[in-house]
Amino acid sequence: MKQLIKSETVRGKLDMPQSTFERLVKQRTNNFPTPIYIGRSRFFDAAEIEAWLATRSSANSNERAA
Repeated sequence: MKQLIKSETVRGKLDMPQSTFERLVKQRTNNFPTPIYIGRSRFFDAAEIEAWLATRSSANSNERAA
């Protein structure tokens, strides 16, 4: 069963401005996970967000090492 987390929680975890987060979601930049809409509320699969964060941190580590 998927664990869903609110969009606001994800944005807080990413520590980015609202406009940047909305652009990330809309353009699916860097393969950002697709949101799940329930009514007017937007959620994300917690496992997908964690996996995305892990790929971003490893990509950043590789860039620093180069």
